[in-house]
Amino acid sequence: MNAEKARIADVPQIHKLVNGFGSRGLMLSRPLSEIYENMRDFFVVREGSAVVGCGALHICWEDLVEVKSVAVLEGNQGKGIGAVVVEAC
Repeated sequence: MNAEKARIADVPQIHKLVNGFGSRGLMLSRPLSEIYENMRDFFVVREGSAVVGCGALHICWEDLVEVKSVAVLEGNQGKGIGAVVVEAC
């Protein structure tokens, strides 16, 4: 299992994954436009053509970064996907 840089075609799946948790108050929701604007910050783990995990590394300052929007599709949790995403970030 490997994480790779997100592609523009991944954005709708990332949006659905992140906002699925956001709608339940488990993480911050992100507007689709924000994900497009920050797509280069995102890493994804795929299962076939499906994005099963995602996360982004946002550089804030010389010595300050934020790992954000880490999400793993339910049913794929507990397999180390989140750790792979965070490690890629």
